[in-house]
Amino acid sequence: MFHLSHVLGRIRNRWFAAASFVTGSVWSTHLAVLVFHWDDNVRYDTTLTLISLLAGIMTTFLIFHLALFGNKSRLRLAGGGLLTMIGMATMYITGSEAAIAPDDDRAYFVHSVLRPVDLFLLFGVLAAMCLVYIVAWRAMRLQRQALEKLAYTDPLTGLLNRNAWDRYAEKNTVNRNAAFLFLDLDEFKSVNDTLGHDIGDLLIWEVGQRLKAFQNKHRQIFRLGGDEFLLVALQCSEASAQKTASDILETIKAPYRLAGKVVHVSGSIGICLGSVPGSSCTTMLKNADAAMYRAKLSGRNRFFTYREGTSTFFLSPLRGTGKGLPKSIAKGRGA
Repeated sequence: MFHLSHVLGRIRNRWFAAASFVTGSVWSTHLAVLVFHWDDNVRYDTTLTLISLLAGIMTTFLIFHLALFGNKSRLRLAGGGLLTMIGMATMYITGSEAAIAPDDDRAYFVHSVLRPVDLFLLFGVLAAMCLVYIVAWRAMRLQRQALEKLAYTDPLTGLLNRNAWDRYAEKNTVNRNAAFLFLDLDEFKSVNDTLGHDIGDLLIWEVGQRLKAFQNKHRQIFRLGGDEFLLVALQCSEASAQKTASDILETIKAPYRLAGKVVHVSGSIGICLGSVPGSSCTTMLKNADAAMYRAKLSGRNRFFTYREGTSTFFLSPLRGTGKGLPKSIAKGRGA
C-alpha cells in the first residue's frame, strides 16, 4: 500500500541532492569573490579544495537532516548548530588555505584569515548562519506539521482519518488490554437521500464533535470514511469497553438540530478485545466490523462483543434480546 512515508523518502533524497548543488554553488561563488579581490594570479590546491567542498556539502546535509527528519530535542539541535558552525568554519578556512599565490606563500592567506578582525567577521557570519538555521528549521517544522495534519486529519470532523489509521496499524501491535469499538451510523444513507448531502455532512460533523468527548490519552478516534468511526482504547477492560459503547450510543441518538431541521440517528457498535490471541490491528478491525454488522442485524442501536474460539458473537445483556438473529447466534452457539 502506498503511504506518505514513501513520498517523504523521495522528497528527502531530492532535498539532499539539491543541497549538494546549492552548497557547491555557494562555495564556488565564495572563491570567485576572493579571486576578484586578488591582483595576483592564484591557483588552488586540489586536495584542500575538495576538502572545503566536502565540508560544505556535509554541513548542508546535516542541516537538512536535523531540520526535516528524526526526533527533535534541544540537546540535539544545540549539537547540530555547533557542528554546523564547525563545518562552515572548516569550509571557509580550508577554502582560503587552498589558494596558492605565485610565490607559493600560503601563510599570507592563512594569516589573513586568522587576523582578529577577520575572526570577528567569521564568527559573526557563523552566528548569523546559526540564526538562519534555527529560523529555517522552525519554518520547515511548521510546514511538516501542516502537511501531516493535512494528510492524517479528516477535514470534516477534525478526527484522525484513514491514512492515520493505516499508519497506526502499521506501527503498533495489539495490547492485551486494548479494545476496538467500530461505530457505524444506522440509516445514514436515508439522511443523505431525503435531506441532502449538505445535511449529511453537518450530521457527520456533529457526530464527530460528540465523539471527541470520548478521547483521552489512552483513546484515539478515527473516521475511517463515510459514517464509519473507530475508537481504539489502549487500557480498557471488557466491562469498560461495553460501558463506553453504551455511552456512545446514548450520545449518538440524542436529537440533532441541523439547518433548522431536527434529525434523529442511531448507531451500531462492534467490540473486539485485545485478549484474542494472535490479533493484529487489522484483524481486530475486521472482527469489530463483523461484530458491528451483527449488531445491525439484531435491530440496530446496540453493540456486540466479538468472542474468539467458536467465532460467536454475543449480544450484550445491556442491549436487546437478540431478536432478528439466527437462533444459533442469539443463543451464543455461533453462526
